[in-house]
Amino acid sequence: MKRAIILLMVFGLAGCGYTGLMPETYDGEAFVKNEAAINAYQEDKLLFADDIAERFPFVDSSELSGTVESSAGATMTLEPGTYKVGEDLAPGRYRGTVMENAGAIVVEDGAGIRILEISIGLETPSAQFDLKPGYTLTFKSRDGELDISQIGNDMMEASATRSIMLPAGTYTVGTHIESGKYWLATESLPIMGESGEHRIYWNVDGTYRNYGQMEALDPESSVSVQINSGDTIVSDYNIELGRQ
Repeated sequence: MKRAIILLMVFGLAGCGYTGLMPETYDGEAFVKNEAAINAYQEDKLLFADDIAERFPFVDSSELSGTVESSAGATMTLEPGTYKVGEDLAPGRYRGTVMENAGAIVVEDGAGIRILEISIGLETPSAQFDLKPGYTLTFKSRDGELDISQIGNDMMEASATRSIMLPAGTYTVGTHIESGKYWLATESLPIMGESGEHRIYWNVDGTYRNYGQMEALDPESSVSVQINSGDTIVSDYNIELGRQ
């Protein structure tokens, strides 16, 4: 009797494995090519899709464009928690650093839309970002602390090889980086335009993240991108750009 029950269970599970306990995900309808998305990528290496906000939530923000007045200030140490800009932190541009432990920085706008979610620690020890009135900064860590200091709106300078490394964070073109044409060496370049329209450049040959300055940027493995004054670059990891 016991043997019969065991065999019944085996065949029952085998049957479930064949027909599937999980719901079907394909409805039988023919796939339709998104010609606009295909052309955008083929012509300009831009990602264009209805579900882009699932990967890049910042595209739904209406508060991202534009800079906030800021000047250099003292460094503060934050414990894990959530901090409201205008109440717990003064508005401004900040550099956040974690040296000995891992953690994550999450920045949300006044509507609760996530702008940044940065894994920060030994390999990506710092990030630079704007905190505007109504924003929230959340620092998550098991036992780490976040050193955060207000910084000025200074222009990034290119290296001798005309390469620029942008640490994870947000950057306003025309304020923190010069406008113009660049080579993108890393995987993606997410941008919120001044008018509120986003552009996500994608480099299939790029590195997911870059931890150190390249000796020389290779155009063969890079993508040509155009960044305009007023654009806001948004990235959860370091971005490597080279002036054309």
